Amino acid sequence: MREITLRNSGVYIVFILLFFYSSCSSYVHASLDTIGIETEGTCPLYGNDRSTARDSAIDDSMKKAVERVVGMLVTQEPAAETLDLLIHTIYPKHQQYVQDYRILSEGIDDGLYHVSIRATLSQSAIKNDLKAVGIFKEGLPSDDEESSVVSVTIHGIERCRDYHVLKEALMKNIRGVNTVHPRRMGSGVAVMDVEMRGGAALLAKELQLQEFRHFILYVAQMSRDTIQFNMAKE
Repeated sequence: MREITLRNSGVYIVFILLFFYSSCSSYVHASLDTIGIETEGTCPLYGNDRSTARDSAIDDSMKKAVERVVGMLVTQEPAAETLDLLIHTIYPKHQQYVQDYRILSEGIDDGLYHVSIRATLSQSAIKNDLKAVGIFKEGLPSDDEESSVVSVTIHGIERCRDYHVLKEALMKNIRGVNTVHPRRMGSGVAVMDVEMRGGAALLAKELQLQEFRHFILYVAQMSRDTIQFNMAKE
C-alpha cells in the first residue's frame, strides 16, 4: 500500500510540474507579445458631468497609447495617405489592443479632466493589423544604415543593480546598438546616450521585448531621438 501511495504521489508531482511548465511557457510568450505604455488623456468637463469626462479621458489615454506603439512599429514618418489609413482602420479599434490598464493619476485642471494610465497592449495584434492594411513590413536595421544617437532617460530606478542590468541589456541584447555612454545617474533617474542603427522607435521596441526579472519598463515619452522610460517593480 505504501509503494502504491508513493507511486501515485510521484505521478501527481510529475503532472503538476508539466502543468506548471506549460503555463510558464505560455506566460513567457504572452509577455513577449505585449508592450507597456504610459500616457495621459484629457476631455473637456461640461457642467458637473465628471463621470462622462473621466471615461472619455481614459479612452483618449488608450488611443494615445496605441498611437505610440504604431509610432514604434512604423519608424518612418507616415505619409498623408498612410495617416488617413491609420485613422480609419487602426485607431478606431484602439480599445481592442489594450489588455489591461491602471490609473496612475487623475484630476481636473483648467476645465479639462486629466487621466494618466499605465497600459499593457498587444503588440502583435497591432503589428498584424498594420500588416493587413499594408503599412508595416518586418525588417532589421541595415549594416549600411547610418548610426544615430538616442538619448534615453529612465525614471524610478530604486537599485543600482537594476540600472546595471538595463545597461548590460542595452550593450549586449539590443540589435543595432554600437555603444552606450552613461551621462548621469542619481535620485532615481539615469540618462544615457545610445549610439545605434535604427533610431529611438527600434530601441523602444527592442527594450520592451526584454525579459527583466525585477522590473518592467513603460514608455512615457518618445520622439525621433529621445525616449523616456518609467521603471516599475514587478
